[in-house]
Parts: sequence; structure tokens; C-alpha cells
Amino acid sequence: MIERLSAVTSRIASFIDSGELDGAGLAVGRGGEMLLEWYGGEAAPGLPAGPGVLWPLASVSKLYTAATILALVERGILTLGTTVASILPEFDEDERRTITVRHLLTHTSGIPYEPVDMELLLQQQLPLDEVIEAAFTEPLDFAPGSRIGYSDLGYALLGVLAERVTGRPFPELMREFVLLPAGLDETHFPLRGDVHEGRLARVVGGLGDGLPWAMYGARYGLRLAHPAWGVVATLPDVVQFLLHFTPHAPGRLLARATVAAMTSRQTPETLGLPGWGLGFEVGGGYFGEVDLFSPSCFGHTGATGCAAWYDPAYDLAVVFVSNRHLNLGRERFLQRIASVLNGVVAAVT
Repeated sequence: MIERLSAVTSRIASFIDSGELDGAGLAVGRGGEMLLEWYGGEAAPGLPAGPGVLWPLASVSKLYTAATILALVERGILTLGTTVASILPEFDEDERRTITVRHLLTHTSGIPYEPVDMELLLQQQLPLDEVIEAAFTEPLDFAPGSRIGYSDLGYALLGVLAERVTGRPFPELMREFVLLPAGLDETHFPLRGDVHEGRLARVVGGLGDGLPWAMYGARYGLRLAHPAWGVVATLPDVVQFLLHFTPHAPGRLLARATVAAMTSRQTPETLGLPGWGLGFEVGGGYFGEVDLFSPSCFGHTGATGCAAWYDPAYDLAVVFVSNRHLNLGRERFLQRIASVLNGVVAAVT
């Protein structure tokens, strides 16, 4: 099997050699045992990819946000049916008043993807509440519950809800309910101090790449603690987090019932396939990046070139990290992710 997996790592190495990627890492586990942990290339100029590198996870961050929200549901602080308007009076108008926590978690709220002037907002290095103001002001894209519409702003709103009902900062809640109990010492939300010095992967092609206001930069973007894309972590830490949603959890993070709800389909079949659990893409990649996994698979992929997936049918966990942004070519980006995930599942089955 290791020999078959070497064909996958050779493919990743060819992406690096050809200039498609700068650096990458791949971890594969089956039956609770690690089969492979591999790194290649440079995560940033002069920084070899390796187990100590901090990778901006982009939308894989939504899994950590969803886990935090579900921890509040377990404690009776929120419910999936809680309406946003019952906590945020600003939403007590027209169709907005019907949006629920479930809608936000499953991307069925109708709230737009992100502000239309996102780049300008970042250039001004505004605080998070101003960056996500569009969630309160922009018209809905559709009636809540009638469609699936992927939304970073919806996940930002989950952070606001959690802060309002608890009176505590969302990063503090994530740390208490997710990062600490899961033993994620090398996962950061937001970046603080100089923890990243000499360790942070550079996301080539992300908004503001190389500038002080970069979306995935250490000086501003990753200090915003944006609930949709602000988590950074080492590859081993992402693996450890993912394992908490498998039969091989290294400890108790969430109840089994909660994990089952998060990792099973929550969107009606009438809204199309694949669908969404509570945070997780389920039944195949929503973005078309999972071909050979079984219909019971779940995971998430991020625009920085990171992906974390588990397939119960094969008891297979795969985490891939890289640093080339989807902005540089969506089709090739998704083909690259898919070729890695498909290669792994083919090798182990």
C-alpha cells in the first residue's frame, strides 16, 4: 500500500517541480493508524514544508467554527432552530427573520457569499465587524431554506451569534470548546504574537498576497479571526482534529449524536447533490473535488489548497495541505485537489 501511495506523493512532487505548487503535505490514515505523512517543496520562501509549518486552512476553518457552535447546542445555549432575529434585532425584518442557525451551518440562509467590495475592505485593514457588515445590509440571494448558496458571511454571522449569547469573544469560545479539549496545541485562531515567525506558509495568489493587508497574511488577515477562513494549523493538528469525527477519536470532543448530525446530510435532496451536514460537505465534494470517495464521506476543502476528508466506508482519513490559491485558476485547482484525493482512495482500496 505504501508503494501505491508513493505514486500519489510523486504526483504532488511533479506539481511542485512544474511550478503548479510551491509546497505541500499529505497525511493518510486508515483504521486509526497513520499510513503516511509526507512533505515536499517550500511552504514559503526559505521555509521547507514540514510538520511544524502553519498552513492557513481557508474554508476548512468552517469545521472548527461549526464544532464550536455545536458545543453551544450541546450545552443548551443555542439550538439549530434558533432564529438569528431572536438574538440580533437587526435581522427582525422581511425574510431575514426566518434565518436559523441551521440555515447558517448548511449554507441555506440566502446570505451572500462575501462582501462585493471584499478586497477594498481588506485594503483598509478594517476590524472584523466592519468587514462582515454586508451580512446585515446586503439583500438576500434567495429565500432562506430554498437553495444552497455557499456563504462566508453566514459563518461570520455564527461567530457574532455565539458572542451575543455568551458575552464572550468567539476565539475564546473556540479555544475552550474545541482547541483545548481536542489537544490542538498547534492550531491558532487568530494568530497571536510571534507564534508564526519562520513557520507560516505563504498563500500564493490569495487576496493581497505579499502586501500588509493580505487575507492570509500574518500582519492583518489572519489576526481578524474570521470564522469562515481564519484558522491556521500544522498538518498533524488538522489530522488530530479530523479524527475526532471518526471512530478513532483520540478523546471526547463532541457527543456521538452531535458528530452524527454534523457528518450526515442536513439539506433536502430537492436542493441537489452533494449536500451539507452541519459544517461538513457530505456525500461528495460540493466543489467537485471528490470523485472516488463513497456517498457516506464527509470533509471540507479550502481555497488555499487544503482539504480534510474522511470516508467511513473505507475508514480512510486524508488531509492535504498546500499554498496555491484557487484565484490562480479554479478548474486546475479543483483538478489538482481531486487528483490527490482520488489517488489516495484508489491506492488504499
